[in-house]
Amino acid sequence: MRRAAALLGLWVIHPATLGAAYLLGLVALAARRGALADEALGGQSRAINAAVHTHFGREVSRMTIAIVAVTIVLGSATGAVAGILVDLRRWLAGAPPVSHLRRALACFVGIVVIHGFVEAYAIAESPQLFAGAFYAEGGLPRTLQVVLTDALGPPGVLLVGAVTLVAALAGPPRGWRALAARVALWVRPRSPRAASLGVGTLVVVALALAGSGALSVRHASAAGTPPGKPNILILAADSLRADRIDARVAPHLTKLGGQGARFDRAYVSLPRTFPSWVTLLTGRSPHHHGIRSMFPRWEERAKDFDSLPERLARDGYYTAVVSDFAGDIFDRIGLGWTSTRVPTFDFKELIRQRALERQTPLLPYLHSRAGRALFPVLREMNDAADPGLLTRDAIQTIASAGDKPFFITVFYSTAHFPYAAPAPYYGRFTDASYRGRFKYDRPVGLEHDQPPDAADIAQVRGLYDGAVSGIDEGMGAILEALDRSGQAKNTIVVVVADHGETLFENGHGEGHGDHLFGDEGTHVPLIVYDPRHPAHRRVPGVVRDVDLAPTLYELAGSAPPADLDGASLVPLLTGDESAPRMAFAETGLWFTEAVSGLDPALRLPYPGIAGLNEVDADHGDEVVLRREMRPLCMVAKHRMVRDDRYKLIYAPTRHGEYLLFDTQEDPGETHDVSKDLPAEVSRLKGALWRWMLSDPQMMEKGGILVPRDGGLILPAASEAHLIRVDAPAAAGSAAAAPGAEP
Repeated sequence: MRRAAALLGLWVIHPATLGAAYLLGLVALAARRGALADEALGGQSRAINAAVHTHFGREVSRMTIAIVAVTIVLGSATGAVAGILVDLRRWLAGAPPVSHLRRALACFVGIVVIHGFVEAYAIAESPQLFAGAFYAEGGLPRTLQVVLTDALGPPGVLLVGAVTLVAALAGPPRGWRALAARVALWVRPRSPRAASLGVGTLVVVALALAGSGALSVRHASAAGTPPGKPNILILAADSLRADRIDARVAPHLTKLGGQGARFDRAYVSLPRTFPSWVTLLTGRSPHHHGIRSMFPRWEERAKDFDSLPERLARDGYYTAVVSDFAGDIFDRIGLGWTSTRVPTFDFKELIRQRALERQTPLLPYLHSRAGRALFPVLREMNDAADPGLLTRDAIQTIASAGDKPFFITVFYSTAHFPYAAPAPYYGRFTDASYRGRFKYDRPVGLEHDQPPDAADIAQVRGLYDGAVSGIDEGMGAILEALDRSGQAKNTIVVVVADHGETLFENGHGEGHGDHLFGDEGTHVPLIVYDPRHPAHRRVPGVVRDVDLAPTLYELAGSAPPADLDGASLVPLLTGDESAPRMAFAETGLWFTEAVSGLDPALRLPYPGIAGLNEVDADHGDEVVLRREMRPLCMVAKHRMVRDDRYKLIYAPTRHGEYLLFDTQEDPGETHDVSKDLPAEVSRLKGALWRWMLSDPQMMEKGGILVPRDGGLILPAASEAHLIRVDAPAAAGSAAAAPGAEP
């Protein structure tokens, strides 16, 4: 019995046990702080948590067990390292053995210091992940994070850590001479073979470290590439504005635009990620392919979209898409990809995400490629969208194509709010002296934010530009890898976005998809570079997202479907003129009852996200739009048509309202000229109604666009397992649900 007690005591004070206990304690405190923060949000958060535990209690338990297991492993490893360092320090000093208790105390101090430096480096490198636990708390935690990010930075933290480690191992200066003699005696080679082995090991380690930061694309055999089949690479970014393709923010993309065709006025049909990507990859407008929101129902997704990836795959292409959090939409719909390397979006993923994002003690270890392999849901975290990690995934995916021609889409999310770029990008265009609420990112919570002041707006724009800068460097690295492999000579590169972003210009608020005032949300960059026919030109006329798929069908030499809404841009690539195009667009869902930048008098009201969605437990726990809400949401959409000069917006108020903007004289779209130019209103109104009535689900009644079925849509009998949650997409706050795009 006494021996068993002694063994138990030794186990308790073992470095691995101490490390596991210490990290478990930190994890428990972090979880408690997260629970208190949820309580502070009020009744809505409590209702969400109650629904989660009622319907997904098993998932919560499984995630808790996984977190505890990983914590024990990481803590034990930290303790083991601390134990090794303590023993090494004693050996270097030539000190006699100490008691188990004294060694345990020294190991515990080492564990605290080691974890502290690991977390300090992570805070300096990815401050947005820790802003809620440190900067937002104010006081000493805020000061600590500012010092780590603004005064030290990642290199400074590494330097402090290295100096601390050396000082701890070396001990007081009075023992340095004896230490040097002891080390010299130990490292003296016992034989030439030992010396050769030591040198060889150092060379191998050095070469491994030198090559670890560089990836290259394997050169594809020219013999394995079918004649006339070029590679096609789409480099895209969520929320990327066309005006950010300049040398200040995006030098690599600016250079590419100077080598190919740059379309100055490209517009999307619905400025939300899900419907926009389906439009880009099918060449059909949303009211023809049927994806009209970020939360399409199963029956809207479960059909053959006859898409570009599907057809190119049949023609022998390796088709793949790579993305982080905003790319979860690609896993929710079948578009014919050979391979998808994207996160998954469903309610269980939101639960997993929420459980991890509050665990700041674990994030320093998990925010890595290894961590994402262990917890794939980390790819879904919007404040962990590191463009460097995605770039490595993209280069590896290109290499996976082997000798086949490839059609690969790389979709970066960092420019989507919360504009959470890692170091050094987050601070590249921001004011280091700023101490407001958007120091490291622009979080979006469940409650209404206070209106931003001038300093806040400048900071948000700087964060956005930094995110774009990080994406630009990632895209530049992919292009360099293609060039090194020799594949650049046969790879068509397209730069595009799913939508733009409004950043408080002209009173239009912030975000995308809520309204159509101003070009910032619908105007996207479009660059097409074909190395087979390189020619720089700027194309000034209006082009549309529906034009991209027919363009790529023609460039790839593949037969397109017969029912496309767009027209190929290939003639414009060679300098030919084409007939003027009109661009059409509609808004997405409104997730809140008050919309920034939109006059309440210009919208038909309906509930916020809490009343819009449900969880479809019959089809993978997807968050979907409630069937009975769809008719009202469809009617309430704003719609627009624009040509090279004028934009007409239709707002479905009680009598229908039209607003006309002269974008040449008034580029900010602040003055409605509909009463001054009735002929232009009439001309554009006719075109807009022809487009709106081409929607098979809608009809005109009394000058208003209404559903053909009159809105009488009842739930199907097979939908008995739909789960109503107070605010399902907000399990980790609206900002934590990238698919929601609030």
